[in-house]
Amino acid sequence: MDRVLHFLHDANSFVASSREAIERSAPHIYLSALPFAAQNSLVYQMFAPLLTGLVTVEAFGIDGHGDRLLMSLTGHDDTVNSVDYSPDGRLLASSSDDGTVRIWDTRTGEETVAPLRSDSRRVMSIAFSPNGKSIASGAKNGVYIWTSLTTQPTALHLTGHSKCISSVAFSPNGSILASGSLDSTVRLWSVETGKTIKVLQDHTDGVNAVAFHPSGEILVSCSDDSTIRLWNSRTGEPANLPIVFEEDYSMSIAFLSDGRLFAASSSSGTINIWDFQTMIIVATLRGHVNWVVSVKFSPDGRSLVSASHDKSVRLWNLEPTTGSYFSTVLHGHSGCVKSAVFSPDGQHAASASDDGTIRIWDTGNNQRDFQPLPAHTNAVNSVAVSPDGSFIVSGSNDHSVCAWDTRTGVLKLLPMLGHTDSVFSVCISSDGRLIASSSDDCTIRIWDAHTGETAYKPLKEHESRVSAVTFSPNARLLASGSWDRTVRMWDVSTGKPLFFSPLIFTDRVYTVAFSPDGQLLAAAGCAEHTKIWHAESGQLMRTLLTGSNFTRYIEFSPVGTHILSAGYSGAFIWDINTPESIPVHSVLAVAAAFSADGRLICIGTRLEIIVLWDVNARSSIAFLYGHVDMLSSVAFTPCGQSIVSCADDGTIRVWDIKPAYSQNSKESGALATGLNSTRLIDGWLSGPAGELLLWVPEEYRAYLHLPPCTTLIGSRCIFIDVGVRGLYHGENWTKCWRNEMLAPVSQNM
Repeated sequence: MDRVLHFLHDANSFVASSREAIERSAPHIYLSALPFAAQNSLVYQMFAPLLTGLVTVEAFGIDGHGDRLLMSLTGHDDTVNSVDYSPDGRLLASSSDDGTVRIWDTRTGEETVAPLRSDSRRVMSIAFSPNGKSIASGAKNGVYIWTSLTTQPTALHLTGHSKCISSVAFSPNGSILASGSLDSTVRLWSVETGKTIKVLQDHTDGVNAVAFHPSGEILVSCSDDSTIRLWNSRTGEPANLPIVFEEDYSMSIAFLSDGRLFAASSSSGTINIWDFQTMIIVATLRGHVNWVVSVKFSPDGRSLVSASHDKSVRLWNLEPTTGSYFSTVLHGHSGCVKSAVFSPDGQHAASASDDGTIRIWDTGNNQRDFQPLPAHTNAVNSVAVSPDGSFIVSGSNDHSVCAWDTRTGVLKLLPMLGHTDSVFSVCISSDGRLIASSSDDCTIRIWDAHTGETAYKPLKEHESRVSAVTFSPNARLLASGSWDRTVRMWDVSTGKPLFFSPLIFTDRVYTVAFSPDGQLLAAAGCAEHTKIWHAESGQLMRTLLTGSNFTRYIEFSPVGTHILSAGYSGAFIWDINTPESIPVHSVLAVAAAFSADGRLICIGTRLEIIVLWDVNARSSIAFLYGHVDMLSSVAFTPCGQSIVSCADDGTIRVWDIKPAYSQNSKESGALATGLNSTRLIDGWLSGPAGELLLWVPEEYRAYLHLPPCTTLIGSRCIFIDVGVRGLYHGENWTKCWRNEMLAPVSQNM
């Protein structure tokens, strides 16, 4: 009987976690859902031996689907800001920037009613009433109290705040609703009448969170004014002196169920736990590396769940045996996590993210803590490929410069640290000896490419963000462009500026480029033209009118007669001697590059797509899909066989462009048809004719490593292997069954 109950529990988790695949296509119960199921589950152990030729899945730096991560809820069209469980745990409510409140069945993952819509585009906060019969939501245009949740919900609209409501909380007896707003006030409302009871006005900046003490006598609020304030919930008067922070501010507050302690998270990434009677900090939890915007205690008080803009959820053990508190990191969201909360029984936790999803986690599943792979921890802004193609250099918002093996994606050197702000541009000298990087800290650094050590002191002439650096073809000069509206030229041998530096530009400079012979230097940015100077003298040679008021990237053609530009108006090829241009791509382009022979162009777009363009045919010949955020930089390898790209999703990808634009095999089982020609559409890898090949769980989609991507450098990675048979689909899907093993499944139970 215990085994039957265990199987039923696993079966419920299996169906709930893979509902998207099962509802869309019954064959994908076996073709998609089963390969992604937790391999220690009875469902997987019972059915996998009956099948052959299924895909295999390897997850690195992330939980396996169906392990701790039980379910991903999709339906919101924008950032999900807040989640809350009903008192009985059967429902979960969520609020989103898409203007809706949604109510989910926690057992099936289905929505129980149609989305609740108000007149507001942005719904920041959500809270169930203590009796579970109402939901309060804080929106851009006021507070809403929703009732009749299981039939046809209706809303009572409470107005009074002048800005968006960041937090709502019911008093323990459900008679009072508190709301905190970006208008710097806290309001207390009568739930019965919707009338304002009190307006609390001592904060001097936006209020981030409000929470009632379990007794109901005290309300606590925290604000961007770096204070936590305590209020008498009956009179609205201050109940104590405010807690004042010197450097950061509190983002979220939560009380222990008995009221002895409360937790407050901060903008610095720490969580402090306070004794409510003495107002003394009894513990400080460290681990997050960005804002912690949500904290909640477990019902039994032994754990704390936190959500952070570092894209992680952490479960904290509050019963230390070694004098230190430790946490388990739950990875899966591909965006900042905005909210996290325990279920009433403490066995699950739900989290919400700006990736548009809600995830439900098993808090009692003691899987090992998956550590992220070595990678950048924030958006990657720039990549460059060494002259021999053996390594890639990257610069990131995490302030670091890194060098990676092009083939394996392994770090070639320790991260090059020294910049104190985001790194926006990197380049490698033509002899492969030096790396240059520029940063928002207004400096340029030059590194030894073999050791990672700095070659000079930082170059500090610029007065604002240095957005671009590039070496001259002979590696003797370095050019830099800055938001201070200047272009500067440096002698690489001395690290000193040249006699004519700086060169004055019309507006912010975003990109600089040398001609192949090193005679010309071009710069572009927030102006409707590109300026071209003589590189040795600094004499202005010509001004090329491009008609775009924002150019992110320029590059000379290999023969030096044309300039490739990428910007708001798209990608263009410009003749440097005439006003003629050739449109390459009309979508907003953020990066572009010529192949070494000038036959191909790759364009990185704001739409997360890389476009491969044939110069002679003047047409797009392939599209590369894989990044899940805006592209920031692209480059060809010297041999012209691969493209390197990076994006705001924090990853670097290397693409083999031969299969990307070659004719794919039409054989149904071929690997080329199975993967090389696929696109991920609504979570499905689909073939050329739109056939459903493989469903991918939502939490894996940002980390897929599929052909023609040959190398993926990121903190998390998912490898899918289709084996020698390829992917079964269409009418041949039943070939996945082993005929000799189709005995009744019940015999195994």
